[in-house]
Amino acid sequence: MKNFKSIFFIIFASIIFSLYLFETYLNMIDEKKDFKKIKKIYKSKTGKNFDERTPREVFEDVKDLGYVMSVPPTVHINKNSIILPLSGISKSETIVCNENGYYSKYKSDRYGFNNLDSEWDEKNIEFLLIGDSYVQGGCVNRPDDIASVLRDLSNKPVLNLGYGGNGPLIEYATLIEYFQPNIKNVLWFYYEGND
Repeated sequence: MKNFKSIFFIIFASIIFSLYLFETYLNMIDEKKDFKKIKKIYKSKTGKNFDERTPREVFEDVKDLGYVMSVPPTVHINKNSIILPLSGISKSETIVCNENGYYSKYKSDRYGFNNLDSEWDEKNIEFLLIGDSYVQGGCVNRPDDIASVLRDLSNKPVLNLGYGGNGPLIEYATLIEYFQPNIKNVLWFYYEGND
């Protein structure tokens, strides 16, 4: 009886493992088909080829021009340092990511966020945005990021303090560090999927 249970368990576990392995294989095939479809659509709409370079390859191509890569603050959490950067490098051409066929980029402000530096000099700031890559403008260029759209719609100053990979605690630290009395509204963007 004991031998039967062992054999039954081995067969059952093997079947379950095989089914999961097969499902993974099918998902990989679907992703490859989807990516080919996306590349074809991008080519037909823009006339350009989808940029398939890795972030490292992109950085190697443009680092001599003074570009930097967007590095999430979460990368620094377990470094045993007394300083935790909450943004990127200030006043730098920053490369973010590629989900739309091109690597998005922006010129960072004096604190390393995706803003025009002049936004910090405004007498009254209508909206301060806190969040992760959605707020930062990950994978889209200005004027398609949330802050730029809100700035255009409201015709009021907007500060964007979002950064990729941020969660509620780092966002709270960012709010404490950069909040000013001239800010009227704080908009916190929370995405349940990864925050």
